[in-house]
Amino acid sequence: MSVQAPKGTSARAIAFAAVVAIIVVTLIGRLVEVQIVQGEEFHRLATLNQIRLISVPAPRGIVFDRAGRVLVRNRPSFVVGLIPSEVTDAHRELSTIAASLDAPESKLWQRILHHRGVNYRTFAEVQAYEPYGPVLLASDLSVAQAARIAELQNDLPGVDLEAQAVREYPMKALGSHIFGFVGQIAESEYRALRAQGYSPNDVIGKDGLEAQYDRYLRGTPGGQQIEVDASGQVFRHLARRPYMQGDSLRLTIDWRLQTIAEHALANELRSWGGGRRLAGALVIEDPWNGGILALASYPNFDPNDFAVSISPRRFSRYISDASRPLYNRAIGAATPTGSTFKMVTGSAALTEHAVGLHEVVYDSGAWNCGGALFQDIAAGGLGSTTFIPALAASSDGYFYQLSWRLGNARLRKYALAYGLNQRAGIDLPGEYEGNWPTDAWSRKVFGVPMEPSDVCSLGIGQGAMQATPLQMADIVSTVINGGTLYRPHVVNEIRDASGRLVRRVEPVVNNQVPVSKDSLSAVRAGMAKVTDPGGTAYGLAIDGLPFGGKTGTVETDNGRGPNTTWFIAYAPAAHPKLAMAVFVERSGGYGAQVAAPIAREILVEYFHKKGAP
Repeated sequence: MSVQAPKGTSARAIAFAAVVAIIVVTLIGRLVEVQIVQGEEFHRLATLNQIRLISVPAPRGIVFDRAGRVLVRNRPSFVVGLIPSEVTDAHRELSTIAASLDAPESKLWQRILHHRGVNYRTFAEVQAYEPYGPVLLASDLSVAQAARIAELQNDLPGVDLEAQAVREYPMKALGSHIFGFVGQIAESEYRALRAQGYSPNDVIGKDGLEAQYDRYLRGTPGGQQIEVDASGQVFRHLARRPYMQGDSLRLTIDWRLQTIAEHALANELRSWGGGRRLAGALVIEDPWNGGILALASYPNFDPNDFAVSISPRRFSRYISDASRPLYNRAIGAATPTGSTFKMVTGSAALTEHAVGLHEVVYDSGAWNCGGALFQDIAAGGLGSTTFIPALAASSDGYFYQLSWRLGNARLRKYALAYGLNQRAGIDLPGEYEGNWPTDAWSRKVFGVPMEPSDVCSLGIGQGAMQATPLQMADIVSTVINGGTLYRPHVVNEIRDASGRLVRRVEPVVNNQVPVSKDSLSAVRAGMAKVTDPGGTAYGLAIDGLPFGGKTGTVETDNGRGPNTTWFIAYAPAAHPKLAMAVFVERSGGYGAQVAAPIAREILVEYFHKKGAP
């Protein structure tokens, strides 16, 4: 008796076989695709996964002044580092290295376990998280130290001795606030920059041009290519990849002028300060294109202190120094400007026809400004006067009246047009925009609205207005060139290591200030008489070099603190080649006594004139 299969069994078997066949065909197809069609690409990717680069930084680009003089360069230095994944006995190797370098072993362990701002508990953690390092153990080795390490290298797996370029600043502290300094990349900086190709062991710019132009200066790192196994252990060293040196910068800086300016600033501050350590800054600019010819801030610092590895003690001294030597006052210090601001008030009043150039105004030495009595520092005032002699003598009584006629709204319009209350855009980090008060600002800071009488303080550069030395140099440049406010810049061009032009920095106009040519001509005429009898800088004339200037004296602590002093200058008066702003913080005295002699000394030396007044 035969048994019949249930109905449908044959159909299910056929369906099952079909599904299996489809799966098999799909797998075979995928296998063919992986092995044959995409096999070469997967092999390439797998190979890349096995190859690592132990990075060696490229030498940074050179920095030149406008005439081609080398200002920042590199020097060779031996460094010894550690490739953690290759080390078999860390304690033995570090003990040997410490003895060879005559250095405490504890210091080497400190560098390994506290690397790039990360605190590791054990060497095993370093191997896990930074297997290929290198961890820098010591830098700037002497030839003898390097020779000892080289002799022992075969017995020290994972120890790497390299000759690397170290940043060098041959001018030492001169120009320090222009150049800035470099340092080892921090963990937070690496996280922010690694997408741009930065490595954990890079040296990067921390301030100044080094920071601003780091992406040009840093170059392309090279190093040793290694092949690792599946567990990440190195089993073969491959070819070395050459580095590409960074691009070089050619600056607008005139180094002879920079040197003269820094020495004049430092000498006067030391002389005037007596036992006090004074601080100040200056900016000298080409009024025809915004190129910075010199920029100095005092006290300064030596960037070489940071180039290799600054000790915590020395860094602490810089940070705790009350005179703040790392602070670039030339672009960051903002205070009231005193009577130097009368360049703005005067050109605005003439342009707006708030006063006529030859209009006689009576200056009694005081002015009732909307119910508030403002007095000139010179009792009695000038009497009947006109614009040019009033500017040369810096008559507050005269300019109170001009300010009152302008009013807060119109004075603010011109202050902002000249670039106050905003960054000028110089190619250096740390610029401050200063301040021009508004009613909202006054309510927020002081809890009271602005008064109409505030314009009389603001019009003579007092009150709540603030400007930087850079902004004041920009303003005098604008007065000189006929109303064009240029964006200041320090770099003129960038070239690669072979000399090919990468980028040229063209002059950029920030604003065309809406003042009349006649008003600027009148302001220049008043400034040209500043050293004449009756001028605030009388006695500071330079034989054979007529120059224009404007003094400024600012009260501090409501008149109870030492005055801050300013001086604005341009020379030669007829055909100016440079515009200058000098600022001395809480110096005491007056602008003509403190800041003006600094400017005069610079002009005498730079234009090769006789020094005696």
